[in-house]
Amino acid sequence: MREGEGGPDDAQQKTWSRRLHGFLEAGRALLSTRAAIFREELGAKAEFLGRGTIGLVLAASFAGLALLLLTAWIAVLLSSLLGSPVWGILAAFILYAVVAATAGMLGVKALSRVKPFEFPVTSEEIRKDWSALKSSAKPQRPAPDPGQRETKLVPSQSLHDDLEARFRAGSE
Repeated sequence: MREGEGGPDDAQQKTWSRRLHGFLEAGRALLSTRAAIFREELGAKAEFLGRGTIGLVLAASFAGLALLLLTAWIAVLLSSLLGSPVWGILAAFILYAVVAATAGMLGVKALSRVKPFEFPVTSEEIRKDWSALKSSAKPQRPAPDPGQRETKLVPSQSLHDDLEARFRAGSE
């Protein structure tokens, strides 16, 4: 054999290196798409967390104001048993209490929508990826007999293309 000519072992090694390169490239692309999906879902959760936190801060603020007004109301009530300032302060107290209750309910409702460990789209895509990897890892058909016609090798890019096409379809 001359130098530069490869034998069957050389061709098989090139095929394996091509497969390994394709597998690593598909893995890199897959991880980048999964990270993008994860960032999208995390952004949606952060919005709910922000709304819920603002609602609870408002509720706590108005509850503090309601307690201050209650204290002022009791002081006014004790200092003058009759008079219109008492009823004005009582009405303000009821108003602040209603606002605090409403803000608290809205904050709790928003926080109940934050499910910190649920990422349904990412989980489903990982499930699809796992099944694609399992199917690609199954043994291939045996090589044809020399008498039969030769088939062309299919590049391992098809797995990468399929994953990329699924990601693009989901993001549009």
